[in-house]
Amino acid sequence: MFQLKWMLRAAGVVVCGAVVFASGGDGGTHITLRIPNEIVPAGGMVQMKVLTTEVTPISGGRPGSAFDGSFFEAAAGFGMFNPSGDTAGAAVITGTHVQISYASTVMLAANYPILTMVLLVRPDVAVGSQTLFTMDPGSIWNYSTAGVAITAKPITPATVAIGGTVSITDVIAGEGIVPAGTVIRVRGIGFDSRTQLHVNDSSVKAFSVVSPHEIRYTLPQATNVTGLKIMVANPDNSATYFAYLRGITSQVSARTLLATVEPIFALNARPIATLGPFGPLAANQYAALALQNPSVDEAAEDAVVHISLHAGDGTMIHQSSLTLASRHRLVLELSELLDGVAPTPDSYVVVRTSAPIDVFSLVCDEGSWTVAPSLPR
Repeated sequence: MFQLKWMLRAAGVVVCGAVVFASGGDGGTHITLRIPNEIVPAGGMVQMKVLTTEVTPISGGRPGSAFDGSFFEAAAGFGMFNPSGDTAGAAVITGTHVQISYASTVMLAANYPILTMVLLVRPDVAVGSQTLFTMDPGSIWNYSTAGVAITAKPITPATVAIGGTVSITDVIAGEGIVPAGTVIRVRGIGFDSRTQLHVNDSSVKAFSVVSPHEIRYTLPQATNVTGLKIMVANPDNSATYFAYLRGITSQVSARTLLATVEPIFALNARPIATLGPFGPLAANQYAALALQNPSVDEAAEDAVVHISLHAGDGTMIHQSSLTLASRHRLVLELSELLDGVAPTPDSYVVVRTSAPIDVFSLVCDEGSWTVAPSLPR
């Protein structure tokens, strides 16, 4: 495997891309990743989308990206989409750079996002301003096609331009199969009587503009809203957004690295999950859990979460409990969840809940400033 690297400079910020070649048989298969151009008003949010043009088996990786700090205020959220519902990711945000690590069962996508990143646009950026966005050189996408040579072609940088009036900032509900009659709330800016709504490329006639910042429509049938494609359009621009649950952080870790981590949940919610075993950890390493209550019913009872630590032979070492409200999440070191008790070598954790939640584990390394997420067993 080798890489061909290149660099572009946009608005004073170095923007990078990469070609990754995987060796194999004669001819091989060519995979194209692309990032669409976007138009967004100042002060809005834009969802950058990394898509494939072919049905591509992808099983994990370490993509990264830097964004233009004179154009964007912050990275506001991340989505990853897997039809099987088993992807766990973590984004480490350091200033204007984002490094993502993820583990997954095979994701199959064609013209559908592998990854989305929502960026908050500064309110003072002038109309007509432009910047470029792409992925870092060295970004890794693991292709899991047995016996086929795969080439990832260069990613052409996307242009983000300031203009128009409409932007999507969030979609609620954003995860799971929800019943017919569920009210979907599309939040953003610039909604008015001219705004049109499309869901999965179909025009929606029956919707209401509640305010310039919210549109509501009712699902006619039970729908898996994870990755639901939402488009709103005004005469001067449109915005497309793939739905995911942007959880509300209920507690921040005291660990410096873990406090910078944005968890990426693309999981089947579970009432019980087993994580680990956790091998011997160096002095600068520790294990952590990411938990999220995907329920969008704010009137529902909090999910009661029981976390038990077990030795390799099954003996319980310690147990603790907490509650998670609807749409809330946390990422904490295991010892922060277990009253100061740290995992021993070969120990594992069992999470049991009163209602299904999203859960995965991480091993964090403060020395290398990296995190490695793992799916439940």
